[in-house]
Formats: sequence, structure tokens, C-alpha cells
Amino acid sequence: MFKLGYRLLISRKSWFILLVTTIAIVLASIIAVSTASESIKIGLKEQAYSDYGEHTLVLLDSIESKETLNANGDIKKIGGIGIMGNIELRDEFIATVGTLDKQALEMGRIELLNGSFPNRENEVAIESSYLSLVDKNWKIGEKKILKINNKELELILSGIVKDYSAKWTVSNNVQKGVNDFPNIILSNKNKLEIESQNFLVRLNGNNGNIDSMQEKSSDFLVDHTGFINERLFYNGLTNYQEIAIISFVFQIIILLGSFVSMYCLFYFFNINQQRKLAVLKTVGSTNLNLLKLNLYQIFILLLIGLFLSLPLLYFLYVWIINNTFNISNLNLSNILYIIVIVVICIVGVFYITLHSSYLSINFIKDSSINTLLKEPHSNNIKTNKIPIKVNDFTMRKVLNQLQTKPKHSLLVILTLTLSILIINFSFFVEKESAGIWNTKIDYYLNSQEIYSYDVVNNLTVLHQEGLTFSPEVVYQLEEDPSIKYLEKTPFMVDVHPLLKKDLLNNAIKNWLIENNFSDVTYYDDYIIPNVRYVLVDESEFSKLYPNLVYEDLLGKVILYNPAYTQELDLNELNGEELTFIQKKKEDSSYKTKNWDFEILNMYNGPFTLEISESIDIQYTDFVVVMAEETAIDEGLFSGYNEISIYLEDQIGRKDIEQLESELSEIIALTPGSLYQKISTLIEDDKRISLFVGYLGKLAYLISVILSIVSTTVIIFSKYRMTKKEWGIYLTLGMKKKEIYYLLLLEMLFYIIIATILSLIVFSLTQLLDNLYPYFFYLQYFCLSVLFILFLIMIGWYVIVIIIKHQSIYSLIREEE
Repeated sequence: MFKLGYRLLISRKSWFILLVTTIAIVLASIIAVSTASESIKIGLKEQAYSDYGEHTLVLLDSIESKETLNANGDIKKIGGIGIMGNIELRDEFIATVGTLDKQALEMGRIELLNGSFPNRENEVAIESSYLSLVDKNWKIGEKKILKINNKELELILSGIVKDYSAKWTVSNNVQKGVNDFPNIILSNKNKLEIESQNFLVRLNGNNGNIDSMQEKSSDFLVDHTGFINERLFYNGLTNYQEIAIISFVFQIIILLGSFVSMYCLFYFFNINQQRKLAVLKTVGSTNLNLLKLNLYQIFILLLIGLFLSLPLLYFLYVWIINNTFNISNLNLSNILYIIVIVVICIVGVFYITLHSSYLSINFIKDSSINTLLKEPHSNNIKTNKIPIKVNDFTMRKVLNQLQTKPKHSLLVILTLTLSILIINFSFFVEKESAGIWNTKIDYYLNSQEIYSYDVVNNLTVLHQEGLTFSPEVVYQLEEDPSIKYLEKTPFMVDVHPLLKKDLLNNAIKNWLIENNFSDVTYYDDYIIPNVRYVLVDESEFSKLYPNLVYEDLLGKVILYNPAYTQELDLNELNGEELTFIQKKKEDSSYKTKNWDFEILNMYNGPFTLEISESIDIQYTDFVVVMAEETAIDEGLFSGYNEISIYLEDQIGRKDIEQLESELSEIIALTPGSLYQKISTLIEDDKRISLFVGYLGKLAYLISVILSIVSTTVIIFSKYRMTKKEWGIYLTLGMKKKEIYYLLLLEMLFYIIIATILSLIVFSLTQLLDNLYPYFFYLQYFCLSVLFILFLIMIGWYVIVIIIKHQSIYSLIREEE
């Protein structure tokens, strides 16, 4: 039976090649999408673990032992961190001293640049950036005395650790040497007293489901002190779940299109071999034998199709990865999982192919041998046709053709509609999710993304002093010739400007009302909300205010109120007093500081700074401009927490590499800090959008190819079924060109109906608040339809070539 099935297949070479090619395309696309998606997910997870550690959360100052915690069923893995204190280094930098056990090193994916982790009692490993502050000439194997907790220890440098601590999530109340991570790593055999015992904890189900892990972590932290590894989930694994969902959706779409195409192809394949099936019945084959024969044929087609799909599969796999996330991870540890995915895909395609073939061959069960021996033609087709009362022959004939096998005609229209919608919706999602990046900033640094505070008497009171970039570090960056402008924001979130009630003019009142602060006061003074401080030196002041003298700003401030008002006298606050207040927490009480500044000038409008012809900065906050040296002398701030860098237009590669090295070193010395290269950030942000777009293009291409193949087969098969009728037309004087024209009209009818249906559905997107106008998407819609039209013309041309070589006799002859 197996050999018979194979011989029947190869005896019809055209059908054999068509079916094998179709199956190969379906297999290659489905397996490529699934394996590429899984490989990307694995790669993202490994990259995220490498950057942020694989721990779910961090426990701080735990009173429970590691063994006790490990007995908790929710914990999959736990690693210990012992904090011994800190060391003051040059330039006022501080390094945290501590230990990391073997599990913590593994969970943190902490890497060595050179040497080994400390094993003996007097060994130490140090983060690379901190080593340059301790002693940049300290070599591995050499001894050096370090003073830790007022004790002088002679230590041997055993290894240099790749910078890791600044990337990791830290506590809202981060303090160096208390609740951060060790920069100077001692051996677990050292004799120093541990001041704080912390733990890295990985909970079960650490699979990238952010909502689930957030809930599980929050429940765990109800009984423990600590914080969630937010950077792992919200930075490293932010697209993890979306990839799985998007991949599944497009696989379903491809499988749906494949099922319709397979059904149509096998239907006409089996109709055209019904005589051979009848002969087999005459020699004793049962319906079950014929179904087995069909099963063997499907198996042969699938096996050959799988082999032929391998080159295309590899191409699509690489194409998806390289054009989207450009990251993957395939090794022996996860290859078995990928093989399981491949097997599931093959089984799915096999089922679809088998089911499609079964539906198409099901007619043999109730058909007699005599019926099967008859050649299939229009007289055998039992269809309730709608009477057509149209005088025009061409229109009447096309409408009659459409009513021949109407179910298959409807399936073709639906698959064409689906194809058009796939590409246009995927393009729509790609563009809308990617957004429009309109920034000129090249690099962005933040010393502390998050901080905790209380509100006391309507004032922000920080729990801990904020981590900042010192003014000296910022000065050094400003001297870099590759930087056109450095935008800096002082860390003054707890410094509030106060204005007396009798000084509230209409412009200030409008600002208070806009920000719902019209009745928020500190005792009798009104608090001005949403304030941004701009600190300037003499050079910057001269560019901003060429008509003023820098010395006039010392001890004074300039105000910008973006709230528009028709008030004529904008200078009525000039010379008045503006008070700044800061409340700090000290043990169980609060300490309050006040500063009084004279208002030098007030502008009714947003603060604007023109950097160049193409770059200008504008703030919508209430801006207070003061001299930087005044702010430092008065103790208003200790440093900057945000830095935005604009590069010169012409800058060499070496200059960029040197600048990035400096920025990386600055960030590495600040725990919980953020460093973003904006061009890379934009690329990373668009990766999930590109993933949708490229899978949409692939699904569209596969669906269109299958739809065009199905359409061509259906049109030609219906022509074959009614060939006697066409032969009679030819004997009466019809030219073959008219037959070509009628068949083309039928094919065009399918694409016209599909275009109308898809346009109606796609137009519903205009009910949303879109970034791009409707006509922007309409041009791509038209291109997608034109591409399908082009392929339809190719299919029509193939039919024309076949019909061209058929004689009238071959059409009207009855085959016995």
C-alpha cells in the first residue's frame, strides 16, 4: 500500500511538486517562527540574567538563616551577601565591602575580567572601576593594606571583577555599605564581623511573567524586608511574554491559511484521481484501504516536504532573528526544548494536512464505483445556483463560474482578505507601537532612578540623602571637546520655593490652579509646585542674558512661569523675596533650613535655551534660575542626578569610544544609576515593533502564496470540470482569448471583494487615537493589494499557457 501510494503520487508530477512545495513552505514558516521566537526568548533571558542577575528579589538585613529560608517552598535558589561596611576612596567616592557566597556569584552571573574569586582568608576581588580608585597599579597576586572598619588588613588581590553593581536594582533607600552590593569582595573565610546579612532570592516561576512575579514577590515581601529586582523584569524581560503571544498569533494565522489552502488543493487533487480510486475499488479495496492509501500519501508528502523545507527554514530563522532582536541562544542545554517545539509544529502541520485531505476524500464513502469512474464535470456538480437574469453574456458567464464550487470560492476570498489584513494590521501595530522619537539627546545619565520620601507639612522629605554626580565630575565632562552641550539637573527635589500670599500675582495663581496647588501651603506661605532648577555659571549666564551682568545674579534668582496670562505688569515681583525651604529627617525629628533670595527678574513664559540652529531646549515646568556657585555655597544641593549630553555634529569614532568609557566609569561608581545611549535605546525600544512587522510580512507572504496557488488551482479545476461547455463555445466561434478574459475576470472578482472587505475592517483603526494619519497607512494598503494582483496575474498566465495548448477535440471528447 505504501509503494502504491508513492507510485500514484509520482505518476502525477505536477500535483506532486505543487503539494510538496506547499507543505515545505508551510513547514518552513511555522517552524522558523516558533524556533526563532523561542531562541530569541532564551537569548533575552540569558542577556537579562547577565545584566541584572537572575534573582527575583533581594532580602535585606535578614534575621533568618539561609537554611531556614531555603526550606520555603516558594524559593528555588538563594545566595548570601554579607555587608561589612565601606571604604572611603579618593575624590570622595565610597566602596562597599562584603562577601558573596557561591550561589550569589552564580545567580548574579558575576564575571571575572582576570584572576579568580577570593578563596583564602586574606584574598580580595575588586570591581574594575573601583580598583582604579583603590590603586590602579595593584596587580593580581600583590599585597596591599586596606583599612576596613578601622582595621588594617593586608590583602592579596586575587581577581578583577567586571562592573556589575551599578546595573542592578537597588533599594529606594540605598546607602553605600548598608543595603547595596559589594564592590570589594572578600573571602567568606575572613574574620570581619558582618553588619548586614542580605540574600539574593530566586522564586519559583521566574519566567518573565511580570504581573505574576510582581504579585508573588509582593506576597513574599509581606513577611520580609527587601525589594524586587525590577530591572530584570521591566528592562531585561520587558518583551519576553509579548514575544510568545505574538509568535503564537502569527503561527495560528499561518496555520489557518495553510488549512484552507490544503483543503482546496487536496479536494481537487482527489477529485482528479477519483478514477484511479474507482479502479482500486473494483479490485476489492475497501473505503478503509483507500483512506490508508491517502494516509501514506500524506506521510510521503510530509517527509519529502520536511526535507525540502530545511534550506528555507534556516533562511527564515536567521532572517527573523537578525532583523528583529538580533539575539538568540541555542546550546546543548536548551536544544532538546527546541526539538520538542519542532516536533509539535510538524505534528500540527501533519494533522492539518491529513484533516484537509480526509475532508476532501470523504466523498468516496458514499459514491458508487460507477459514479467514481465517470469523469468529473459540471453535470456532476450538485449546486443550487441562483438564477441570473443578466443580458450581458460576459457578466452572466462570470457569475455562473463563481457559483461553481461556491464554498471554495468563498474560502479563496476569505484567505485573500486575511492576507491583506495581516500585513496592514502588522504594519499598523509596528508603526504605532514604535512611536515617534523626536529627541536630539545622545546620552542620558541618572544617578538615582527612584528614591523614597515622606510628605510632611506638604513638603517632600527624603528618607536618605540622594546619590548624585558631583559637580567636579560634571565639570570634567563639560570640558570634553566632543560634547556640544551638557544639560544637568541638580538633585533638589526636597527644596521648595515659598511665596507669601500678598505676592501672588495672576500668573502665579494660574500656575497653582493648573497644578491643583491653589490651597497647598506651608503654614501661611504658598508652595510653588513642579519646579525645575537651572544652575548656571558665568559663561552660560552670558549666553542666556547678554544684557545682564553675572554678578547681579549672585544671591538672586530669575523665574519663568509657563502659565500664560494677559497681565501687563510682569515685573511686579522684581526685587521681592522668594523663600526656599528644605526639611530633612534626623533620627526621630526633622531639621528645617530656610534661604531667602531676591527675585532679579520674572518671565511670563517657558524657559527656552537655543543650543544650535537645530536644537533648542524648552521646559514646561516652573523654572528657577540661580548661580551654581551660590547654590553650592548655600548648601542647596550636593550634586546632579540627571545629565543629558548633546554631541558635536562631527565627531570621530575614537572620541566617541573615549567618551563612552568615561561615562561607563562614572555610572559604575553609582549604585542604581542609569546609563542610556539614546540611539541604542531607540533600537531596543523598536525591537518588539520590528518583530511584529517582520512576522506580519512573513505571514502575509505565506498566506498570499498559498491563496494564489489555491485560486489558480480552483480556477483551472473548475475550467476542467466544465471543459465540454468551453469546447462547445469554441466550436461556435468563441476565441480562446475570450476564455482567458473570462477566467481573469473571475480571479479579479476575488481580489476586488477581498479588497473591499479588508478595507472596511482596516478602516476601523481610525476610531483609535493614532500617531500617523489614515492616508499614510492607505498607501501601504494599496501596495499590498497591488502585490497580490501581480501574483494573480502570474497565476492567470500559467492557466493561459496550459489552455493554449489544448485542442477543441480534447475539450469535447468524452473519456471512457
